[in-house]
Amino acid sequence: MISFRNLFLLCTVFACCCSTAARAEVEAIKGKKYPLTAKHGPWMIMVASLRNVDEDWRKGEGLTAEEAADQLVYELRRTGIPAYTWAMDEKVEQISSPQPNSSRRYVAQHGSISVLAGNFPSNNHADAKRALDYIKKKFNPSFLGDPKNGGILPRSKDRTGPLSRAFLTANPLYEGEIRDAEKDSFIVDLNADQKFSLLQNKGRFSLVVATFHGGSVMQVSGSDATRAMGFFDRNFGKSLDECAVRAMELTEALRSARKHGYEEDFEAWVFHEKYKSMVSIGSFTSKDDPRIRPLMARFSGKNRRNPRTGEDVLVGESFTVPRLTKPGQVAKDSWVFDGTPYVMEIPQIR
Repeated sequence: MISFRNLFLLCTVFACCCSTAARAEVEAIKGKKYPLTAKHGPWMIMVASLRNVDEDWRKGEGLTAEEAADQLVYELRRTGIPAYTWAMDEKVEQISSPQPNSSRRYVAQHGSISVLAGNFPSNNHADAKRALDYIKKKFNPSFLGDPKNGGILPRSKDRTGPLSRAFLTANPLYEGEIRDAEKDSFIVDLNADQKFSLLQNKGRFSLVVATFHGGSVMQVSGSDATRAMGFFDRNFGKSLDECAVRAMELTEALRSARKHGYEEDFEAWVFHEKYKSMVSIGSFTSKDDPRIRPLMARFSGKNRRNPRTGEDVLVGESFTVPRLTKPGQVAKDSWVFDGTPYVMEIPQIR
């Protein structure tokens, strides 16, 4: 741990982001402030978090937390890595980790200030990996260990540098969508070779009308297995496998609705996530597209009187194949739409 007269270095974990610029393009002016903003990132390196220590711990005339953070930012910028400071209030929260099935507990102390570096488009970008490796293993500004600054560096065999706990995370101020390369790859595999996949939709938005969760699906009718189905079965078991099949079948039925007795066919798409599959309608460039409202009215649930309680309840609309049946005849297949459809931004995975 690094401590100064008024600071305590905590190499803790939290989310933030940014992208690397060439050395010649990175400004480095000693004494100038470089605060983190929503424009940086989206992926960044969490270099360190510093805070002022209690009065009883102060030693000499060392740096304050803010002074040390500014100095660290300046030293990073001198190497060509854009760096910024971010002041936080006290809070405790769980932060997701790039490692599967793991997370880190982040404790931000009142009055602490963090140093974040880089502006990377993704968490697996080559520049991000190179910068992180450099900061963890080679970056060692002299002021960190200078006794005149009150600095104290531990001597540990398993720590290659004073900032060896640095890690990649997302900019906490970033307002746009943050892509996770590992998650993107997983989603691509999940939807691979899928006919009418939402990832093939050229629009920006689509209207989700049906959601299928594992353990809540009906009996599966005949359908050929695909590579995507095999992926579901291997990774999530039979329940989600059936869930995906039902979503695929509804998508195909909506696209051929006229054949089943409906007035029109629908531009339906299917999308698989880790724990559910969704069916959406349409391709829109804006959430305010005038075509969305009539579709929402068509697929939204309707209030109907419960015969047992006498109260109105929201009941999802159903879609049967065929639409109309003869007396005594049972529909070959049927689905129930979500009670409240919603507009979804189509994942832009490359």
